[in-house]
Amino acid sequence: MHARYKDQDAVAGELYAGIMPGQDGGASYQLFLLPGEAGALPWQDALAWAAERDACLPTRSELALLHANLRHAFPDAWYWSSEADAILPRMAWSHDFDNGTQYNFRKTYPGRACAVRRVNLAPAAAAPVPLQPGERYAGLILGTDGAPDYHLVLQPDECELENHSWQAASAWAASLGHSLPDRREQTLLYATLKDAFRPNWHWSSEPGDIDGETWCKDFDTGVAYQNAREFDGYARCVRRVFA
Repeated sequence: MHARYKDQDAVAGELYAGIMPGQDGGASYQLFLLPGEAGALPWQDALAWAAERDACLPTRSELALLHANLRHAFPDAWYWSSEADAILPRMAWSHDFDNGTQYNFRKTYPGRACAVRRVNLAPAAAAPVPLQPGERYAGLILGTDGAPDYHLVLQPDECELENHSWQAASAWAASLGHSLPDRREQTLLYATLKDAFRPNWHWSSEPGDIDGETWCKDFDTGVAYQNAREFDGYARCVRRVFA
């Protein structure tokens, strides 16, 4: 378990996944990934499997949070969420741990499943870092390979750039004293503050694997992919507060 947050009901082998900030007046909470998983289960059977463990399947947002902070715990495969499709009753939502896409599949399809538990934070802990006017708290990025944890803060809505190249977006963010989010941070933002973004692709700070390309994220479907740097995209700024 993460040293910063302790819980008397801790489950042996569980992994701390970070903070899900409260939405629409709801309480913020910590998310924990329970050990073990199920494979090749239809959606209804996956729900029952989690319930038998006194747990639940993660929501779509929680799956994105798991992707941001516990990517190493998952194979390149899709997992069921707890959410049925509100329009197509025969479908339920899933999350792909390869590229971050969230699809709706038929509930009868066999898919992987993981289980999570939630621990509410006290109201005083709902905003772990002081926020400037217009800023929104995105959550905690867990350090890897000995790096420290840090809190991620999304800059106000007016700090948005529309239809600019990656070079222009990077220079714009630097001129404000901030930076574009990296790929992991974009996944966290998709998990916790998706509503703050237009449903379009946004530049990240990370160069791609191909010369002249950079990673971006679609804040509609969640997919991450590489784009030519001269293309025009959206951009948002973040700041980091180390824990």
